[in-house]
Amino acid sequence: MERIAILDGGREVSHLAVRFDAPAAAAPLCLLYLHGFGSDQAGEKADFFRRSALSAGLAFCSFDFQGHGASGGTMRELTLTRNLTDVARVHAFLIERGQSRIALVGSSMGGGTALWYAHAHPEAIVAGLHIAPALDLGGALLAGVGPQRARAWEETGVLAFHNDLVTCDLGWGLIEDLRRYRRDDLLAGYRTPTLLLHGQRDDTVPWRDTVDFADRARGRDLELHLFADGDHRLTDRKEQLWQLMLLFLRRRGLVPPTLAA
Repeated sequence: MERIAILDGGREVSHLAVRFDAPAAAAPLCLLYLHGFGSDQAGEKADFFRRSALSAGLAFCSFDFQGHGASGGTMRELTLTRNLTDVARVHAFLIERGQSRIALVGSSMGGGTALWYAHAHPEAIVAGLHIAPALDLGGALLAGVGPQRARAWEETGVLAFHNDLVTCDLGWGLIEDLRRYRRDDLLAGYRTPTLLLHGQRDDTVPWRDTVDFADRARGRDLELHLFADGDHRLTDRKEQLWQLMLLFLRRRGLVPPTLAA
């Protein structure tokens, strides 16, 4: 595990915990994994994709967003803007290590973050491979807490949040920040070749949001796979997910056709 220091006026105020693995031979592509809300890079899918990528001769990098896992910061300061800045720091870290061809692999919150990052850096990200991307995290959080708690959240500036993954305080700044990222802007400007994977029994992120994105995004190199009996995490489909990801990359010439699965 490596550490990226986050400085303010020359003083370290936080850090990112990063893991980068590369095969012995030069890799044609590096996959950068972005985990979900309340999760971290030590999850089952990240571990599986890391092992699969290295076996296939690809480099793999993962990290914990601030407020998650072994990184610094707190969930109370979580925003999409902060997440995007975290991705930019890790992206620079990879470029310093000679990894110029990056594909983002995002799960839930990580998938939504990845879509916005690719939108902002269309020349730097060669592909997106995303599982249940959270395109409306703010809406989901507000619906989950209900109108009364949402009003109290806005009035006090903080919400005591709890789900099966995390118990934490969330700042109202998260909602204010998310409202600055308009989906119509993302749809109009998105150009990155992208594979979207979603289970239709997902009770966390609506699969219809992903269908809508695939249908309406201006860039047309989008491929969508729905799993009729798949849940939010699709952990039980990780081998199938990997095969679909590899096929997607091969068809676009991003990895050699002879690359091992």
